[in-house]
Amino acid sequence: MLRVAIADVINTAAKEKSVKGKVEHLQKHDTVPLRQILRLIYDEDIEFLLPDTPPPFKENELVDLDTMLYREARRLRIFFKGGGYDNLNKNRREALFIQLLEDLNPSDSRMLAENMISHTPIKGITKKTLEAAFPTLFTDPLNFR
Repeated sequence: MLRVAIADVINTAAKEKSVKGKVEHLQKHDTVPLRQILRLIYDEDIEFLLPDTPPPFKENELVDLDTMLYREARRLRIFFKGGGYDNLNKNRREALFIQLLEDLNPSDSRMLAENMISHTPIKGITKKTLEAAFPTLFTDPLNFR
């Protein structure tokens, strides 16, 4: 199956009319990186070590970046408390985040910058919907290995 950008999977699910449709769409595109991103957006117990406002970054204009976040999702542990990089210099961490955003598909970058670090839910998807799609999403240990 051809993969689409994680933000596109989430935004398409959000546009579904029924909770059942949202759940089915998310489950159809289930991947570890998708679950990681959803957890980072919706789990308010996760404390980001970044300012909660979107940083300045240039959107990538290259094509074929839809799958980049699938490969780069494990790097997200650098940006939250307990991810194994708590002692990283603040300026270095912020520079790494901007670099990551500039490497990704623009829709994925906007989602990380606007939703993830501030825990702003995606309009059309509730935490309850995510629990229906992935019952252990918020109870399993957060694993970015």
